[in-house]
Amino acid sequence: MRSGLALAILGLCSLAVARGRDDRGDDDHGNDGDDDDGTNVSGASANSTSTPTGTATNTSSNSTSGLTGGTVCTTYLCISGVVNGSTTTYTLQSTGKADLGWMAMGFGSTMANTPMVIMWPNSDGSITLSQRMAPAEVMPTVVANPPRVATADPSASDLTGSTPKMTFTIPSGGSASQDIIWAFGTTNPDDSAVDATLVQHLDSGPTKIDLSQSLSSNSTGNQNPVTDPNASTGTVFPPLQPFQKMIIAHALLCTIGFLIVLPAGGLLARYARTFTNTWFTGHWIFQFGLAGPVIVTGVGLGIGAVSKAGAPHLNDTHKKWGVAIFVLYFAQLALGAIIHWVKPTSWTVGRRRPLQNYLHAVFGILIIGLAFYQVRSGYRSEWPATSGRPPIDNGANIVWYVWVVLVPVLYIAGLAFLPRQLRQERPHKQAPSDEFTMREREYGQPRYSD
Repeated sequence: MRSGLALAILGLCSLAVARGRDDRGDDDHGNDGDDDDGTNVSGASANSTSTPTGTATNTSSNSTSGLTGGTVCTTYLCISGVVNGSTTTYTLQSTGKADLGWMAMGFGSTMANTPMVIMWPNSDGSITLSQRMAPAEVMPTVVANPPRVATADPSASDLTGSTPKMTFTIPSGGSASQDIIWAFGTTNPDDSAVDATLVQHLDSGPTKIDLSQSLSSNSTGNQNPVTDPNASTGTVFPPLQPFQKMIIAHALLCTIGFLIVLPAGGLLARYARTFTNTWFTGHWIFQFGLAGPVIVTGVGLGIGAVSKAGAPHLNDTHKKWGVAIFVLYFAQLALGAIIHWVKPTSWTVGRRRPLQNYLHAVFGILIIGLAFYQVRSGYRSEWPATSGRPPIDNGANIVWYVWVVLVPVLYIAGLAFLPRQLRQERPHKQAPSDEFTMREREYGQPRYSD
């Protein structure tokens, strides 16, 4: 009995020793011990892409990588973003439709007070990244301490070919769908300094980029935005800002005042003066009573819009010509009043039309002609430059062309009444019985009209 018990104990001891050897063997070759678990997982993950076979590896290589991103394209550039945790990588790529001078994007819906990242290539192959901001639609200046610091990524950039691209990284903004602005310039600063002077962009605008799309590990669209089949297109415009609404009101009122009311008053004088002596009343009501308040309000709104946007006054041709035309308008009103109410005898000798009458007509034509130019420069150049939005639809161009032809044609047609007008203004011999009337005409008001 005792010998049997001893044999059983000996067998159990042998089994325990053998199991211990097996455990040590696994630990030496398979790294199955608790202390080595982390090392094993890390090693397997790092080598998974190089494993030649295995269903799990193939599935991993084709599955989503945990990254998200998106792409948006405009006429001249595409912008892609890849979110990797707390960092986002943005790539700005030219579409090849214009020569690349510089590209920019900003994190906001308007140019004013929006942090911007501006990039341009240098002649030595390097890339300059400049973080800037502007108080209005003016050249942005360098920000010493931007809200988020961006870093250029030369290794992911490519300045060769017809669609060069430049890449930078920046701390993630938090929101997957972001309002951004973009700009594309064709003139390179020719200066690698971050505060280099920039020539105004060829085109710009606001849009949105959605960075919530899952990206597969074999996706290349976000590395080359112009080839991304999932890129969104078009420009998304936010609601009008207060200063932009003021610009629109300014444009409407000045167009009505200078191109509708003033020409109407001029045409009334041209046609009616040969048929009635009361034409002047209608003329001054149009030119002063109706046009005056409209023009003054319109110009005031324009000045107010510039102030509200924080932009400089009189810094471009449109603003300077606007002030000049405004001054000419009041000079014309004063000249018209002088012609009508102040008539020294020296001006009426021989009953001939005084020089100031001709000057008044020439001034009127000049003001309306300059107003046509000013309106067109406003909707074609000034509006996109100051608002960051594209030029007005071509429909405005069509209306402008029709009006710029119609108004002169109507005025020239009215010149057909000029011989009749001159005959009426020519002094006539009167019969003796009309002596009183003749004396009145000789010494009273001149026969010519204003």
